[in-house]
Amino acid sequence: MNHLIHLKHQDRIGWIGLGEMGYYMASNLQRYLASLHLNMIVWNRDPAKSAKLRHHGVHIAKSIEDLVAQSNIIFTSLANDAAVQEVYTQLIDLANQVEHPIIFVETSTIYPALATELQKQLAACPQKHTYLQCPVFGRPPVAKAAKLIWVTSGGDEKIIKKMCLYFTTMSKSIIHLNTKDVAKACNFKLIGNFFVVGTMELLAEGLTLAEKAEVDPQSILKFIEAFFPAPAWIEYSRKMVDGTAVVHKEDGFSVDLGLKDVGHMRQLALETGASLPTADLAYNHLKAVHDQGLGDMDWSSLINSLRSASKLPSMEETQLTKGEKQ
Repeated sequence: MNHLIHLKHQDRIGWIGLGEMGYYMASNLQRYLASLHLNMIVWNRDPAKSAKLRHHGVHIAKSIEDLVAQSNIIFTSLANDAAVQEVYTQLIDLANQVEHPIIFVETSTIYPALATELQKQLAACPQKHTYLQCPVFGRPPVAKAAKLIWVTSGGDEKIIKKMCLYFTTMSKSIIHLNTKDVAKACNFKLIGNFFVVGTMELLAEGLTLAEKAEVDPQSILKFIEAFFPAPAWIEYSRKMVDGTAVVHKEDGFSVDLGLKDVGHMRQLALETGASLPTADLAYNHLKAVHDQGLGDMDWSSLINSLRSASKLPSMEETQLTKGEKQ
């Protein structure tokens, strides 16, 4: 690697992964750095996404090698295990070549075994790199508003305290697991996401029953807002009733990503001997939507599987009917 830089006195932050979540997270972090007259360096597998951040003042790395050479802290925000594996294969090779230790902060939702393996490989480097598994909770609008919930694991108290200076620029709260076992953070994230998909499964079944029983869905929404005033309950029930967010995937979480996460939950349940029947139901309903070629739709569209089984029109058909009436 050329132009190796030994970083001793000042953090130099690199960012890899500028999807819907990563872009907003990186933007908020860069805003904080800019207030200190600092800039971070970014690299993305799709260069066009990196260019979008240029107006925020970030430096665009010419290559992943360039980013590693210039960073002593590297955040990664990637779509799935395959992407994490691909990127970290390169990062671990490059991490063996630099002169300075690097703190890697992985924020994606991945399977525990992968996080454990990455931590092991980076710890084996002579530079004594640190691997933190810090998954986040929240969709793109939440990331944009810097109101994510962060989970920390993997480092000692000193390192975590240092990194919280940066985490707080992107979040409303931080949950410290107080463990160096990065698998625990992955488990935690999967359990948290299980509560979300479980909520959607429950809402989809109840709202489908309400329609079959000819109960006004708007009245059901009022009940949910009054009796279950949790953001996830309100958000997903509205999506399933009005249908617009099911049809339009903007700022949502896709069926394909949902299948990945629920698949991980089911595998974790299998390995630990836990029973997770709600995840099995949700997986089958998501798979049915995926098999219709709608894998990029918001995962709340799993209600379409229940609507089909109940002989109700899909949300897309319902929206079309509403449009024709208007």
